[in-house]
Amino acid sequence: MYKHLVIALDGSHNARPALVEAVRIAAAANSHLSLVHVICLHDFAVDSAGLLDTQALYDEARKQGQSVLDEAADYARQHGVKDTSQQLLEAPQGSEAATAQLVDFAAEAGADLLVIGTHGHRGWRHLLLGSFAESVLRKSTLPLLVVRNPEDDDNAAPSAG
Repeated sequence: MYKHLVIALDGSHNARPALVEAVRIAAAANSHLSLVHVICLHDFAVDSAGLLDTQALYDEARKQGQSVLDEAADYARQHGVKDTSQQLLEAPQGSEAATAQLVDFAAEAGADLLVIGTHGHRGWRHLLLGSFAESVLRKSTLPLLVVRNPEDDDNAAPSAG
């Protein structure tokens, strides 16, 4: 059974089913669960170029990321996971760097399972939006559990996952 799981959390409703599954596995196996949130600082800086104080945006991104991790840790404890840790990582160069940060962290931490959520889009929506899950799949050498959220992104309410 798995001794150390790493789960990527971004605060979206797509991460919630992955969190539920990772917690279920970690609780059953008495495993360590690393909760990871990667901040794409580049995306914040580009989106706000010249409009807002970039440092304030970074600070807000860190605050929101920590909130996602804290909520996930509470959920894990409430559902029987005794051994958790939190990692707030930063990817200054954007989404490709975020993938690398997550994969590198999981490998260096000695994880034996990496868990991520996905929206499961296909066709043109997949092409337009890209796929973090697919990027992780290509880069990781660890076993990967991809948990699909059956709800459409446009119909779901935000959650802590």
